[in-house]
Amino acid sequence: MDKRRAVFIALVILIMASSFWYTYRIAAGIDDYIGDEVWYVSASRNMLHRLGFELHYCNNGSEGVNVIFSNSSAKIQYLPMVDYYATVAGATTNKEYRQFPGVYYEIPEGKFEEFLERISTAVPADAYYTLPGYWYPDKENIQEYLNLEHPFLGKDFIMLGMLIEDSPATWRIPGLLVFLLTQLLVLLATWKITRSYLASLIAIVFTAADPVLQATAVAAMLDIYVAFGVALFVFFLAYRKTRTAGAALGFAAAAKLSGAFGWPVLVYRALKEEKSLPKFLLTVTLIPAVAFLTPNIPAILVVGPEEWLRNFLGSFRWHLSYKGPNPNTSPFWEWFINYRPFTLHFDPNIFAQTDPFLLLAMVLFILAMPWLYRRKEGILEPFLAFWSTVGFFALQYALGGKTQFSFYATVLVPPAAVVMGVALNELMRWEAFRESIAFYLERLLDAWGWLRRKVGR
Repeated sequence: MDKRRAVFIALVILIMASSFWYTYRIAAGIDDYIGDEVWYVSASRNMLHRLGFELHYCNNGSEGVNVIFSNSSAKIQYLPMVDYYATVAGATTNKEYRQFPGVYYEIPEGKFEEFLERISTAVPADAYYTLPGYWYPDKENIQEYLNLEHPFLGKDFIMLGMLIEDSPATWRIPGLLVFLLTQLLVLLATWKITRSYLASLIAIVFTAADPVLQATAVAAMLDIYVAFGVALFVFFLAYRKTRTAGAALGFAAAAKLSGAFGWPVLVYRALKEEKSLPKFLLTVTLIPAVAFLTPNIPAILVVGPEEWLRNFLGSFRWHLSYKGPNPNTSPFWEWFINYRPFTLHFDPNIFAQTDPFLLLAMVLFILAMPWLYRRKEGILEPFLAFWSTVGFFALQYALGGKTQFSFYATVLVPPAAVVMGVALNELMRWEAFRESIAFYLERLLDAWGWLRRKVGR
């Protein structure tokens, strides 16, 4: 191995290790819900319960358990008795929920099974159920919530962490690992396009240091998984694996529908490569659809295909609706200047801040893209994926979905980082802008001449 490659690999390992250590320390240090974790983690816990999995949470030698009553009347009737048995068992925590009929206890491990057995003999089976694990946020009907207005891939990842233990640190580990994989995919895509160590390092640095990626990696939310899916999409496009890129696009959409906003780029590639209509439709519809549906199987198993489909179709109305005034609302154009970053947590402070340098550079690169494309044609697909995604967010806003937030911009980072790595490695000379601007002027003059000829007739 030559020295340049060895230094490159060492730097990549250092960047990724530092990134993981920085985000893990934050994620593991917050023993509470972060931002929208209250919805996604609760939905994941409820889904695992309905699938028959028993979770586990241990805090200083005590086991956490939620006792959920069938209704408020059952809670009024049986809560004193359950409280009594919890006290006898030496409960270290007793948290009564106000927004739904339930209570949370932490019972010493040696008394936990005895506690469950005692309440099972004292309370009718149809009046309650127990759900071991971490406590719920005190939200109305949260014990029934499944978050079916979003696809299920992100919750699949959260559920994998919860199967290890239903604790904040383990909810977040899948997102931290996916953040690392996103960095690696961006690096490899950039390398494939440029064969440049410098370009690849630029791309991975912008990915690892991106504040909105870091914030959504720390929290067990959906957006880091969308970004991972989009990074996978860009990676396969760079390696000319169009059908696999279609599967990656469906995978990204299975975390959040914004993952599918790069679909026009897939169509563009398929039109160039597929020689028959059946193969074209396979690439742009069937393969992405199968990849989209597969991660949703847990939800389909729990609620049934008809109910899942009804919720999925109904989600379009939800996504295109205005949710009312919100001080954190940030329309898509404000992401470019990091205006109104979304607050996920205080002490430590976690804000979903965008990187204006990265996003505004994508505007500037419009002027240089013809020149860049002639030098590194692989740059076009991530560039188009970025602007296609922005275009669909603009369409969502125009159709009524005006409640947008800064963390939605997470999906823009992987393609932007690839473009940044390629572009900065090439754009160190004025001729890039001079030749590209000349290209645009030449095309405008051609169009003007064509229009004059048409009008002259």
